[in-house]
Amino acid sequence: MQVIKKNTLSTVVINGEVGAYVFDGSDHGVSTSAFIVDVPADLGPRRHKHPYEEIFIIVEGSVRIEADGETVDAGTDDICVVPADTPHAFSNLGPGRARMVNIHAAPKVVTEFVAGGPENIDYHYNHSS
Repeated sequence: MQVIKKNTLSTVVINGEVGAYVFDGSDHGVSTSAFIVDVPADLGPRRHKHPYEEIFIIVEGSVRIEADGETVDAGTDDICVVPADTPHAFSNLGPGRARMVNIHAAPKVVTEFVAGGPENIDYHYNHSS
């Protein structure tokens, strides 16, 4: 069994604050990756896509997920699945923080940012903390 300390993982910094930790499975000899997300109200990543499915498990709070023109408000009773190669974004609906684990069905996280906003977010992907 492995135990990986979250603070040893790469991070995503959104507007100057760590918004997620990136667990790249291949760095640890496993075939699945994840984002451990913790964002304040009204915040989330720029629109992007992955070449594999992404599974959103909301642990606390509520989020709005937009995927390929469909919008869903999801909370702790929901698990959302975004298909491979589907442009998507999410934001925390507030008022408190949103925490979730986003499972990436791949040994390494691959993200391609696409047009369609929000574009005014200061976003640093894979920034080491």
